[in-house]
Amino acid sequence: MSVARATQRLGLMRRHLNALALDEKILFPKPEVYVEELPTVFWGYTIQMNVRHDEKIIDFVTESLSPNDKMEVYLRQKKMMRDMYPHYIITERHG
Repeated sequence: MSVARATQRLGLMRRHLNALALDEKILFPKPEVYVEELPTVFWGYTIQMNVRHDEKIIDFVTESLSPNDKMEVYLRQKKMMRDMYPHYIITERHG
């Protein structure tokens, strides 16, 4: 095969590859991020905990916990008590 013919075929292959090349936006699309805004009004909350060692029971009573407070405060407290007293029964009352 002559050099001219090889160059011609290489040029043809390049044109085909350029025609097949996809746009970067199609190959790597930007993910859309949805952010949910929650009002940050603090009204206060209460968590009461009563540990009855004789009966091996832990009572939790909560009032006015927001979903964020439940995740950040209450569940951490509950996990800490579960780790400290693994054989105790935990009761919950939410108001």
